[in-house]
Amino acid sequence: MGLWYTTPMDVPVFSISPNPTCMYLTQPLKEAVVRFRRAIARKQGLCCILGGNGMGKSSLLRYLSSGYESDEQCSVSYFADTRKFKTPFDFLKMTSADFGISPKRSQTAQMDAIEEFLGNNHEAGKTTLIFIDEGQRLNLDTLELVRFFLNYEANTEKLVQIIISGQLELRDRLLERRYKAFRSRIVAPLVMQPMTAEETAAMIAFRLDGWGLENPFAPKAILRIHELSGGVPRDILLLCQQSYDKAQDQGRGLVEMADADSAHRTLQITDPETVAEPTTV
Repeated sequence: MGLWYTTPMDVPVFSISPNPTCMYLTQPLKEAVVRFRRAIARKQGLCCILGGNGMGKSSLLRYLSSGYESDEQCSVSYFADTRKFKTPFDFLKMTSADFGISPKRSQTAQMDAIEEFLGNNHEAGKTTLIFIDEGQRLNLDTLELVRFFLNYEANTEKLVQIIISGQLELRDRLLERRYKAFRSRIVAPLVMQPMTAEETAAMIAFRLDGWGLENPFAPKAILRIHELSGGVPRDILLLCQQSYDKAQDQGRGLVEMADADSAHRTLQITDPETVAEPTTV
């Protein structure tokens, strides 16, 4: 089968795919998940996950959605790629398809059909959720349509719960005056922050424990990975895999600080630069 299958780390321990089973929740993320679930349970409407590249927004969104997709009392629509929405009507038709609503000839007719569906779900005691990833790609018209969805409500609750994930570009747009009406509907916002050194070490241990593997990383190597990654989860995982590979290539089971430095250089696509000075302990 080849080398790929012969070492313990060849399972995707440090995969950067947004797999909800691999999601490590720091304490701030645990608190955010509680806020999101409360907002959804109370049917308050709109939640937002915002953050820079590699912060784990998509993973968190999938983690949240996975708790509802298997629930028979929930109707879930999930959009991983908002580039498919060329027009607001496209968004309506794709949402309708997820909910089993037949396509209509006009945007108005499609919205009427969705409103009827939401009303029927509400009467049946069901929760309707729409998860949208890459929200920064939504244009103003589509965002306005999302906001309009939140006008579908009963006396005490919204008929549809919307959770949007987006890069900081979306946050910057929402801070503009023309997005004030949309911004005012957000009941549970989260701006994701880089991991601390302790959280980095805990995430690495979480991944390894999940696969039943011993931790091959020296403490100094973990600290170096944190420094080089800036606490960005995706970069931490990339450095972990590359560092481990470096150690394996030299016939060592222990991943050392020098392996992290070498891995960092390997992952660069720009001209070589001086890396940060190692932390002295």
